[in-house]
Amino acid sequence: MRGLIAAALTLLLCGTLAAAESAPPDVRMLFDVSGSMKRNDPNRLSDSALELMVTLLPEGARGGLWTFGSRVANPLPSATVDADWRQRALALKPALSDYQQYTDIEQAVRETASAAPADGKRHLILLTDGMIDIPGGGERGRNEASRQRLLKQLAPTLADESVVVHTIAFSSGVDSSLLAGVSRETGGLYAVAEDPAALLRAFLDVFDRIFPRDQVPLDTQSFPIDERVDAFSALLFHDPDSPEPALIGPDGTRHTLEEHSPAIRWQHQPRFDIIRVPQPQAGKWRIEGEVGPDSRISIESDLALRAPQLPTTLYQGFETPIEASLNQPDTATDAPPGLEMRAELRDIDGRVRQSVVLERDGDSYRGVLAPPRKVGNARLAVVAKGDRFIRERRQAVNVLAPISAKLDEAAGSVALRAEHPLLNSDNTRIAATLQGESLTVRTQGDKRWRVVLPAIDESLSLALTLTANVTLDGDTRTIELPPVMLNPEADTGLRGVSLDRPEAEVLEEAKPDQQPAASGSSLDALGDALGQWLAALPSRLESLWEKAPTNLQQAARETRRNPLWWLLAALVVLLLLWRRRRNARRRRRHRRRGARRHHAEREEPHV
Repeated sequence: MRGLIAAALTLLLCGTLAAAESAPPDVRMLFDVSGSMKRNDPNRLSDSALELMVTLLPEGARGGLWTFGSRVANPLPSATVDADWRQRALALKPALSDYQQYTDIEQAVRETASAAPADGKRHLILLTDGMIDIPGGGERGRNEASRQRLLKQLAPTLADESVVVHTIAFSSGVDSSLLAGVSRETGGLYAVAEDPAALLRAFLDVFDRIFPRDQVPLDTQSFPIDERVDAFSALLFHDPDSPEPALIGPDGTRHTLEEHSPAIRWQHQPRFDIIRVPQPQAGKWRIEGEVGPDSRISIESDLALRAPQLPTTLYQGFETPIEASLNQPDTATDAPPGLEMRAELRDIDGRVRQSVVLERDGDSYRGVLAPPRKVGNARLAVVAKGDRFIRERRQAVNVLAPISAKLDEAAGSVALRAEHPLLNSDNTRIAATLQGESLTVRTQGDKRWRVVLPAIDESLSLALTLTANVTLDGDTRTIELPPVMLNPEADTGLRGVSLDRPEAEVLEEAKPDQQPAASGSSLDALGDALGQWLAALPSRLESLWEKAPTNLQQAARETRRNPLWWLLAALVVLLLLWRRRRNARRRRRHRRRGARRHHAEREEPHV
């Protein structure tokens, strides 16, 4: 991974600060050094994150480094980024493995944000693997009190002070609602990075937000460059064993790592290449070689997109207004010939989910993007395309359900909380359905509800369906919320069983570590029933045999000499053996899962 990060991503950001705000951004890295990081970060992604920060921050920006566990430390105060700063930052890797017992996230965010200079635009990048855990927190409810202060008091205050908190989780076991809530409140991004590729993607998304730049589309290993582009930087990802890529100009000139123009700056690493081309020839450029996901072509041009108010969070069931403009230094009042502006919501792999044309309104272009249908990480892009040019401005976004749900097994209920800022118990009604029956939903405050669950067979995993009926400005809309799985560790699952949604009924194995069979878990259910019938078959046959007439017993003895009878008997034996082996595998999986849980709890009881 060090080869992936080691050198010159700084070239990609060349010229960024000139196009950014007059005051350089202040980027503050905040590393979790709690004891659980030793287990949850075996690949030392924290070291890679530090290398990424040192590499990505451009000259002239400000940067600093903090660590936290039981206490907060600031081994590298915020200062202007230069060669000396980078050297001092990389020397701090040992501090990232100075593990401590607890995880005081609230105090870490508070001290990092308020450190001098405490004015201007500050971006905190919080990297953690767990949740709030302070001394004595579990015994006296201090953990929950700290969590509420961070969400309800500190995060809104930071937003008012222009402090943006981006959160990157090193483990899927983090308090995702806390991290996502802090990022959403402050206008930051939230991502989970459990491997080097995901970490690199998360950092690129964060730095795209802090240092936005125009791009041109990279499609099937080619990209367009127009005459108004002053320079472009190609960031090309590839596998370590792949051949080095080649860059082919519009006139057919071939550029490689070994042979390229002296004006071209080329940095090669095992997993990526960065190529900066000044004063490029206009036309269609081509790439020979592998072009991996997240590769991009950033440009420097006086004809640039402006989209300063793009949101970082989108919600299911809610439209997203988009506004953008095109900077034209020649002060022309007319739009460029053939100009079309549109906004697109894309998957992280680049596939377009939704699109809307932006209509001109004075000097700006406006439109409304339809409500997103899926939750998760996505990309919001604004595209300006004319007869002789194209510009794209991309930004990572989090698509959330407007109301979050959390299963409370101990209380036998599901807690709901309004995440969208406009929703509350006065304008929102929640309906909950389990196996076709409506459940009671109780209001628990201005933005909270609770669904009371009936007694459920622990051997079944069931899906609780949730629907929100929202009335805003006289308009009522119905939003289907993500279902909540009850007894998710049960052997057999009934997903989405509902009288009002019969098409969603599925009988399946609810095993998180097992891939679904081609025929679904309906085959398993059939096997269970058949196995039970076969298990009782010998005693039933014996009873019938004793009661059968003598002539019938004689006929049966004659039948057994028929080869077809033996084929049927063999089939019965095979089915019995299959069921016995399947049950043994299931018992072994349960023992392994229980052993893993016991080992994790014994090794890190406070996380």
